[in-house]
Amino acid sequence: MKFSFVDLNGHTVTGDCEFIDHPAQSISHTLAADIKNSTALDGVLGEFSFYQKSHTENESEVSRFAVDNENNVFHSDKLPDFVQIGSHWKSDNS
Repeated sequence: MKFSFVDLNGHTVTGDCEFIDHPAQSISHTLAADIKNSTALDGVLGEFSFYQKSHTENESEVSRFAVDNENNVFHSDKLPDFVQIGSHWKSDNS
């Protein structure tokens, strides 16, 4: 699917991504353990949808995103620190 969001500098970021159906498999082992041991964290992360870029041009690019219910975008490898990288998430499933 195509996606876009506005980064913190006001630039539009676009690309192709796929929805991650089982985010626990794509997040760090440490975070997965933290989620297992924290009902509150599990509840908070339940408010996110997770996506991964289909193609990453360079290794410094963010390749996985967590999007909250208000369409704010976070670097999913940084959760549960909630490092916001953008807003106004849009995806097109066509």
